[in-house]
Amino acid sequence: MRPKARIMPELPEVQTIINGLNKKVLEKEIQEIIELRSGTVLWQFPVTSLGKVESISRRGKYIILQTTLHFKLIIHLRMTGKIIFENDLGKTSSYSRAEIIFSDRTKLIFDDVRTFGKIEIMKKDDDVPALQNLGVEPLSDEFNAEHLLNKLSNRKAPIKNVLLDQSVIAGLGNIYVAEILFRAKIHPVISANKIKMVSLKKIVLETKSVLKDALKHNGTTISDYRSVEDKTGEYQNFLKVYGKKTCECGKEISKIQQAGRSTYFCNNCQI
Repeated sequence: MRPKARIMPELPEVQTIINGLNKKVLEKEIQEIIELRSGTVLWQFPVTSLGKVESISRRGKYIILQTTLHFKLIIHLRMTGKIIFENDLGKTSSYSRAEIIFSDRTKLIFDDVRTFGKIEIMKKDDDVPALQNLGVEPLSDEFNAEHLLNKLSNRKAPIKNVLLDQSVIAGLGNIYVAEILFRAKIHPVISANKIKMVSLKKIVLETKSVLKDALKHNGTTISDYRSVEDKTGEYQNFLKVYGKKTCECGKEISKIQQAGRSTYFCNNCQI
């Protein structure tokens, strides 16, 4: 049985959205941005023209659109945000909070049930405070066992909580940390500073493996996540512990609360 709680998009979901955006709107000219709910679009200064979409990238769980007129749009989906591409300007959604209109009469709909998501428009060279303290990207070469040892050596908190810390690793969330620890056979309540190098290597290996597998299946849809084509992900069909009742070993999956989040694990497989 799947959990009913809404789940924030994590690295594979955000990257899948970016892959879709690169196919749909790269090099398109932004005609206007329409705010349908006050507070959704944060303008740092008045802008009459943004130019064309020059590049689309990701940092942690943030989407970054750079434009040819030296502006950038920083998009954070939060819990329930979605970005849907539409060929028909007349189409909308039940929870549209903003629209990015292009000169070819296509648009992006920013849909958000809970209204926590934001689109921030800044100058290209301005610092983004939210990005300044993000940790290493888990699919980069910089993410390795030595990096983890350095970050975890003085952390007494449970390993699961530390892996969710965005200043340690950017982009991981509740679903993938549960899956990573299961595959690495590490119990989620063990103190981070007690984990040996051999286990740190397993965490790194399984992190990269799980994220790459999730990307191949266009992310995980537990509640709200959709791609820019408004399609669900498929990786929820391959989860081993998150939201499950029984482990593949035949034992019951345990569920506890850690730092206000549900943790799923197998007491038999994870020591």
